[in-house]
Amino acid sequence: MTVNMGQSSLLLNFACSARRRGFDLGNVLVFPTDVESKKLAEGLGLATYFDEHNMSTIPKGEARRYGDKIFRSMMYAKVLCVLYPLLLNYDVLFQDVDIVWYKDPMPFFQDPDDPKVAN
Repeated sequence: MTVNMGQSSLLLNFACSARRRGFDLGNVLVFPTDVESKKLAEGLGLATYFDEHNMSTIPKGEARRYGDKIFRSMMYAKVLCVLYPLLLNYDVLFQDVDIVWYKDPMPFFQDPDDPKVAN
């Protein structure tokens, strides 16, 4: 997932909600778009990758409306945070920062005998 400071409360909500339900967040990788979000994510015990070269121009505030400059910038960040691990041949499950887990999603994707899971 990617996050900027304007979405910091959503990241905090995700991490606290997941931990309260006992989920392992060891495979969660956060792509912060600013140093403040990086520090927050790491303070929550989440792994981060901060691409200062590509992310430093993304505004720190939250989008005011759908499609505005901040919204479009965050869409670019979302593309990068999926692209980078795929280029390294990792499997990726992307989610927006405003999602919370009611059940751990990982077992669903790791069952090769489940016909709903494409190989």
